[in-house]
Amino acid sequence: MEKKPLVPYVQLPGFDEYKEWFKDYFDMRREDGILEVTMKTGEHPMNWSGGAHRAMSQLTRVISLDHENEILIWTHKGPHWMQDSDPNGWGRYGEERFQHQYFDDTNLIKNMIFDLEIPTIAAMQGPGFHWDSAILCDITICSDDTKFDDPHLHYGLVPGDGMGLLLQHLLGTKRGNYYMYTSRQFTAQQALDMGWVSEVVPKEQVLDRAWELARMIKSVPYETRCITSYLAKRPLEKMYVEDLKLHTVNEQLATMIKVAQGELGDYSKGQKDEAYHGLYARWKYAKETDHMLQPQNLETWDIHQMAVDWDKKNPKGY
Repeated sequence: MEKKPLVPYVQLPGFDEYKEWFKDYFDMRREDGILEVTMKTGEHPMNWSGGAHRAMSQLTRVISLDHENEILIWTHKGPHWMQDSDPNGWGRYGEERFQHQYFDDTNLIKNMIFDLEIPTIAAMQGPGFHWDSAILCDITICSDDTKFDDPHLHYGLVPGDGMGLLLQHLLGTKRGNYYMYTSRQFTAQQALDMGWVSEVVPKEQVLDRAWELARMIKSVPYETRCITSYLAKRPLEKMYVEDLKLHTVNEQLATMIKVAQGELGDYSKGQKDEAYHGLYARWKYAKETDHMLQPQNLETWDIHQMAVDWDKKNPKGY
């Protein structure tokens, strides 16, 4: 007679079920254990919002519970990374600011490293903000037109959500501090030279190259891949245990002070609300704009009116 356990294993949701859960924020497809996750907002490229902010950490945790996900490719819908913000997507974020900034800010960074114990590959098909999820992947492939910056100080924010910490860790303290303070951009080639990304390829080849690398890594035994992934993530794990919560809490502290002072809001306020960040991002990442690649002074660093004027002439089209 077959011997059975007293109770069966817990039945967690399968791929088709959680794919449906996250369908508004991510497209997902899986082939031979390789999971491709594409960030989006509905049928559009990702428009950053409170919902997207929370969904990223929720998704990575759910992905980690499904052992049929053996390699992750993390990418973005369309020919660029996220470049806009949903102006109406921040109401609940404001109501739950503590949870979003204390828990979610930490978790959307932490879960990429501590939960995803599989090889991860980012495919950046163009420039955009909140590149942290791409840089957190074990391998980062970017297009030759990609530009990077940490825009927090431009918005009157503390660069404490993990982006500044990555700059210090990967570029060195002095250079990382410079890019935090100035919000200056650097190009894809500079990123490669500084060790910020793994490969730079032509725009139309980015996703294909990510799949090529994923299939190559998939040819290695499963156990070897997983253990190698742990070693790849170990330097970031040590850094985050020491400093991530410190950084996120200090950004939250500065924001709460400005909320209390009535200085969090639109373009005229000392600290710009998340709802307005997309306007600056689309201007800074536009193909014809190289303003922030240059060293800045007091006059040129005041980009707010330049971005507003550009946005009026270049509506996003949907």
